[in-house]
Amino acid sequence: MSSYYSSFIPGLSQPVQKALLDTLPQCTIKLVLDGLIAYETAAPPEVVRELPFVTNTFYVLKAFPHDEARPVKQMAIEVVSDRALKIRDLPPSKGSKTFRVIPSLANQLQPLEGKIMQALEKRVAEQTKLRPDRSKPDYEFWLLQRSEGYGFFSARLSQHKSYDKILQKGELRPELANVLCRLSEPSPDEMFLDPFCGSGAIPIQRASFPARAIVASDIREEKIEGLKQRLKKLRLAEKIVVSCDDALALARYDSGSVQKIVTDPPWGLFEELKLPLAQFYEQMAEEFCRILAPQGNLVVVTAQTEAFEGSMQNSGRKLKTLHRYNILLSGKKASVYVVQRTGES
Repeated sequence: MSSYYSSFIPGLSQPVQKALLDTLPQCTIKLVLDGLIAYETAAPPEVVRELPFVTNTFYVLKAFPHDEARPVKQMAIEVVSDRALKIRDLPPSKGSKTFRVIPSLANQLQPLEGKIMQALEKRVAEQTKLRPDRSKPDYEFWLLQRSEGYGFFSARLSQHKSYDKILQKGELRPELANVLCRLSEPSPDEMFLDPFCGSGAIPIQRASFPARAIVASDIREEKIEGLKQRLKKLRLAEKIVVSCDDALALARYDSGSVQKIVTDPPWGLFEELKLPLAQFYEQMAEEFCRILAPQGNLVVVTAQTEAFEGSMQNSGRKLKTLHRYNILLSGKKASVYVVQRTGES
């Protein structure tokens, strides 16, 4: 069994725990903090590295319990002096030649005294045969001190690029889109719809689960054309049906014909809506009520919580909120709602 920790979007600890146990059945969860989960598993490192519902994953070399909390400087000294620590026991990383050490306190990068940093780099270099490179390394070793007092010395496994370079404007982060799909309880025989698909983050993640049909729609033709090209590149064009539709008037769908809706509707912050926000959400909820099958699930992420909850109240008990998760998304407070279509007519 190897030890790891993964970071995730704060506020989603419950669904991330479930996703981890579903994905790695032999996994043992050791610690859950807001935005961090530590665990042990015998799964291959390449499997752990690719977990789609977390942000970054780290291989733990040394853990520091919270009841013995110490500053990052002291953690570094203990790593250097711990002769039993085997830094060479790392998951394979093809082509890695260089490394850097990143000290972090409460998610803020911290300076480390020159002599201590040099001693730590020397210790890592001796055991790994990697050489220090503080600008563009192949490997990163993190000295992480959490605000709760827990600390870790770990090697970063995931190496995705900065989101501002790979995501289109307004596109959800892939790990959030994956969690949203999981919250809908995906089933292989369901009709799945994202009526505000935009760049396609949600349907792309839904394609990793079996489904009878996955439909991505949006009222903006340029988004639809862009998504079609993107799906071709990802070889998902045969798995996802793309259509141009108004989410407030989904006439192509019969009443009760859709089992799951997962979507990120407009927040009214970056785009102009054709209706006042509250009215927009009310019409949206009314149309979702119509096309959702009884006991069907609706998962929505929005910062407009007042407008969305008002639309729930106006649904005449047709929509029942099962869970609400408060998160931070692009620096803004938002909520993820898991809603069920009741049998009320």
